[in-house]
Amino acid sequence: MSQRKAYREAYPASKRWKDTTVDSKASILNKNGKVLERYNELLEEAQDAAILTRKERMVTLSNIARDADKEADSIKAIDVLNKMDNLYVTKTEMSGSVEVTNPYADLTTEELRKLAADHE
Repeated sequence: MSQRKAYREAYPASKRWKDTTVDSKASILNKNGKVLERYNELLEEAQDAAILTRKERMVTLSNIARDADKEADSIKAIDVLNKMDNLYVTKTEMSGSVEVTNPYADLTTEELRKLAADHE
């Protein structure tokens, strides 16, 4: 809803005013700290209500997977559900060299056996 429309709804007498007058008054009112705070609260509530929860998305996708007319739609819904559950392995490719160091390289066999025994 625009500032103009909201102002006219809140102040019915403003319906007789010019648009520029209403716009000016609405702009001034919108700069009021309390009004702006309440506006932001209402905006956040509206956004929260518009967003599907994880469960709602999963139920919707499950219904599509079960009831889809096309097999491709069903497969796609299952694929998205699997991605939501992190069921796929992510492959990461690297380029360049990787330096590997062995922290036990300087230890004797006896020292390695002692370390292994300490961790059993």
